[in-house]
Amino acid sequence: MSLTVIRASLWQRRTALLWYVAGLAFYSWLMVWYWPNLGGEQYQQLVESLPPEMLKMFGGTVASFGTIGGFFQVEYLGLMWMLIVLSAAFVYASRAFAGEIADGTMELTLAQPVSRVTLAVSRIVGLVVISLVLSLATFGSIQLFGPAYGVKLAAESLWQLVAIGALFVLAGGGVCMLISACVRGGGKAGGIAAGLFALMWASDIVSNVSHLADFFGPVNLVSAWQPGVVMDGGTVEPSTWWLYGAVAAASLAASVVVFSRRDAA
Repeated sequence: MSLTVIRASLWQRRTALLWYVAGLAFYSWLMVWYWPNLGGEQYQQLVESLPPEMLKMFGGTVASFGTIGGFFQVEYLGLMWMLIVLSAAFVYASRAFAGEIADGTMELTLAQPVSRVTLAVSRIVGLVVISLVLSLATFGSIQLFGPAYGVKLAAESLWQLVAIGALFVLAGGGVCMLISACVRGGGKAGGIAAGLFALMWASDIVSNVSHLADFFGPVNLVSAWQPGVVMDGGTVEPSTWWLYGAVAAASLAASVVVFSRRDAA
């Protein structure tokens, strides 16, 4: 691991990361501001009148819709939050290997006194930092602005949300980083990763009406994402910790192995 490479990787993406963090903080504030005006019994009656398939599009059907967790799950932390944080992770991961190879800058980087393994591990550490920052920007903002609008998270719920949120982003970014280590072109890596997660999302929705869509089964990262349950005082399922942790560890380790052996010219 090289601190210089880590700092350089993060510094090059500082503007984009700042905008993502600012956007998440603003979105979190907007949702806690909306809760007293839109949440509660009236909101529950509204969403329960919608088809189950439509609710699941936004990550609903698990948490109770009349609670804070159900509101945030459907309005923010379901589909919209996943789109925002995964796009940030995919941009970083796709540029980590494939993007630089396509641009012709990887050869210059490897000409420096740094091994391929060191470079790959350093880029992974950068992804870990970004994942944690994005999760903190989300749930830290909810905790910061929430009390003024009647939204309060218990300390245990907060650390669970931050940890599982960061792990979700890391798992998604890890998948994209593995693809980035295999292909040439950052756009191709990001597109493949986005397509894979779109399939998981579609599978999660269609599984309501057909078991034929359960082909992702227990490894569906999208269906396992249920932050609303934690916001309502529940806990993250052990299977979710294992799933996200295993996918992140396996994909990131594989990306190091693949990149260390591939042609970077």
